[in-house]
Order: sequence, then structure tokens, then C-alpha cells
Amino acid sequence: MRKFIALAIAGAMTVGVVSFATADESIQTEVGKVSPTKLPKKKHKNVKFVNTITTFNVPGTNQPPSANRTILDLSKNLKFNNKKWPYCKTDAAGLELAATVDDAKKLCGKKSIVSQDSGSTANVRVDLGPGNEPLLLDIQVVAFNENGNKLLLYSKPVGPASGIPASILVGKLKKASKVGGRPPGSSTKGFKQSLDVSIPPLAAGAISLFKVTIEKSKYIKARCKPRRMKFQATTFFSNAAPTSDGFSFGCKPKGR
Repeated sequence: MRKFIALAIAGAMTVGVVSFATADESIQTEVGKVSPTKLPKKKHKNVKFVNTITTFNVPGTNQPPSANRTILDLSKNLKFNNKKWPYCKTDAAGLELAATVDDAKKLCGKKSIVSQDSGSTANVRVDLGPGNEPLLLDIQVVAFNENGNKLLLYSKPVGPASGIPASILVGKLKKASKVGGRPPGSSTKGFKQSLDVSIPPLAAGAISLFKVTIEKSKYIKARCKPRRMKFQATTFFSNAAPTSDGFSFGCKPKGR
């Protein structure tokens, strides 16, 4: 969301540096869900995928720490057909020129969309200082498939903040074992692929919620072998230590 917060509110306070421990759900939680959960053991089937990352306020403030990168480790049961899905007709820089969600869809091409509008959203929370209620900005998120194993997350303020420009988060799909810069002691066991997401800096405030729903399609498929689906989010902050949170659930295998 880059510099756009500054256009909404001048003089917003920034958060001081706070140190946190890894794997502390008081900072951030990760929830990944796949439906249906009854799936073949071998052949991958089209599924709907919903991923929600919630980040909580720094104690003593009304906003979360400021994220600049998230590594989302994905269940080995998932399979992406991104190379067989239409690509966005522009890149992240070109997409920044889109003034509205509709403009973004026209620039990229509707066929390159992989997300569902009704289930893809974000919130940015801005601490306005002692005695003031925080400012909460609602963000519409649209995910586009891009060439080079990338996902473009067009994030546009809506409602009273609709005049603020969008910002683009870029996720790169990689082998989990090849993602560098993880915190010491991190494990990729049980994960095959990861989405490494770069988060542009905010002039003020921080992301408190980021939810993306990938509608059921051939873009993402899943099977049920093993019988548990695991997800893990590791987030890096400019003013706090990185933190990780995992989520898993059982699936039910059927036939082949």
C-alpha cells in the first residue's frame, strides 16, 4: 500500500521497534482452508483455496508491526497449474497505473484472474496517537496470474479511502527448500512449494488482515495423500522480529 496512506492522513504516528519471539500467535495467525476436503489419493482435483493472515496490534499501540515479506509454505497436496493459466497482460509496474479494480482487470485481462472478489480483502490499521481511535482502511484484493511463476496481488482501498492509489504485492511461487532468508531454525518439512510475497512499505499504518480466496478452478488442484494438509506463514517486519504460524487440517481420501 506503499505511500498511499500518507494521502489519507498526514502526521500519523509510526510504531517503535519491538522484539518478538518466533511462533507467537499473539502477533500473527495463519489459516489455510481447502474445499472440498474429500479428495482422491493420487489424482489431483480442482479445489477452492482460502488463505487468511491476521496480524495483531503491537502492545501499547493501535496498529500491528509493519510487514515487508511473507513466505507462505503450502501443503504438498496442492498442485498449481499456473503455467497453463492465462497470464496478466502487464507486469507489477504496469498494474500500478490502474486507478480502479475494473481498470486492473482490463489491463491484466479477466482471464488471468485467479481470485474471488467476494472472498479477497485486506485491512490496514493506522494508529492516530493517544486518545484517538485508529483509522481502519478496507482494501479490495484481486490476484492475477503472471508469467514467471508469479502472482500479482492488486490491493485497492475502497469506501471512504477509494481515492487512494492501489499497491501491488508480488508473490513468487518457488520450491519450499529453495526459499532463502528464513529465520534460523525454520523447517520446510512437509511442504513442497512456497509463495514468497514482497510487501511494499507503507507511509503509515500496517496490514492487520490479508485474505485471498482462489475460486475452484483448474488453477489450483489438490489430493489427499498425506491425510493432513499443512500451511505455514513466516512474516518479516521492519520494526519487529520475524514470526511464524502454522495451520493444518485433515482431508478424507477417496478412491484413486
